[in-house]
Amino acid sequence: MKYLSTPSGAALALALGFALLFNPLTRFPFTMIVVIGFVLLLTWIRFKSVSRLGFASFRWRELEIALALFVPLEIAMDFLIQPEASLIFKEPADYSAFNFIEGDLPNYLKYLAFMWISAAFGEELFFRAFAFLQLETVFGRRDSLNVLLSAILFSLPHLYQGPTGLVVTFAFGLAFAAVYAKWRNIWINIVIHGLVDTLFLTLAYFGMLSFYD
Repeated sequence: MKYLSTPSGAALALALGFALLFNPLTRFPFTMIVVIGFVLLLTWIRFKSVSRLGFASFRWRELEIALALFVPLEIAMDFLIQPEASLIFKEPADYSAFNFIEGDLPNYLKYLAFMWISAAFGEELFFRAFAFLQLETVFGRRDSLNVLLSAILFSLPHLYQGPTGLVVTFAFGLAFAAVYAKWRNIWINIVIHGLVDTLFLTLAYFGMLSFYD
């Protein structure tokens, strides 16, 4: 469909994908699975391939890049961005929605698997690869603008975490989008995002989410 290659078609595709995140018919992690299907289908219809979504090679070099970026990113978020945001808003991020995982190994393992599918793979596919494709159709390859818009879109579904959580998620969104803009390899993003959330869920399991206060 040629319409998908127009600015208005790309904007509509991005809006529809975003709306699917809030559809009332599915719940986590199936909501993101629906979005993944939507992204792959529309990309295939437009390009007769899904390679434009950053499905590049993933070898030791890409894994080393992901691991090398994860460590300083996590340190910056945990010891700089999050404490400063908590100080500014006079309250920590609200992560109480994850308290049920504490001490519950079956739930921890289940949500760890769900997270890699929904957050690591699904969110990176939608908010980075797919969003960049659509934003570049609308605005051209203006990486600074597209990184910013991608981060804004990524942060909005996390409003339930309060203003501090929103700011932290926005900061993560900027970092993830900048990584994608540089390497255009969705696997690097998936690994970094997955490691970030694995650490978070592990802290939740051990009842240590106060680490983020």
